[in-house]
Amino acid sequence: MTARLKWESQPSGVLRCVGTVVWNELTRHAVVIDPTDDPSTFQGFLDRNDLRLKEVLLTHAHVDHAAGACDIAQAAGLTPRLHRDDWELFRDAPRWGLNFGMEVPAPSLSPVELLHDEWIDVEDGFRLHVIHTPGHTPGQVAFHIPEISLVVVGDTLFFGSVGRTDLPGGSFPQLEHSIRTRLYDLPDATVVVPGHGPRTTIGREKRENPYVRD
Repeated sequence: MTARLKWESQPSGVLRCVGTVVWNELTRHAVVIDPTDDPSTFQGFLDRNDLRLKEVLLTHAHVDHAAGACDIAQAAGLTPRLHRDDWELFRDAPRWGLNFGMEVPAPSLSPVELLHDEWIDVEDGFRLHVIHTPGHTPGQVAFHIPEISLVVVGDTLFFGSVGRTDLPGGSFPQLEHSIRTRLYDLPDATVVVPGHGPRTTIGREKRENPYVRD
């Protein structure tokens, strides 16, 4: 059976972080990437569209992206997936939340490890490629879905900008290297969904991004 993939991104939570749902129209199986600190936005989308959640994936562990991961995963009998280099940051969510004026509970689940270059096979025709892109955080990853020319990049690359590197674990040289050698290797037509702000494409950022041009 060939999958028919669709996707929808929308901002949610205190800092209006962008979360993404990708699903197979034929089976109604779905993944949620970065359910933010308000997972009700994405749980409501799943419920309204009769979608069954199969994976909860995190680009990185900052609370505006990841604070709701345990709640939405636990409701579906799942465990969120996160790169190991961000596990400490994930466990330290309550303290990080205070930095943003947010009350964040300690995680109720321990994440499953994501590996660079791993393929997450949801089902036949529905898979996501994990690309480790450290720089914003040590464990930052992007999720590339070549079948629909989509990459969800978290806070690595934005429309005309790049992720901040002044927080603990950040490194601009590392971020620049990740963008040049891993994201800019994707096809120019690939749609980029950043963690904040409008969508863009790989081609546009290679040509016009003032921080990291190809």
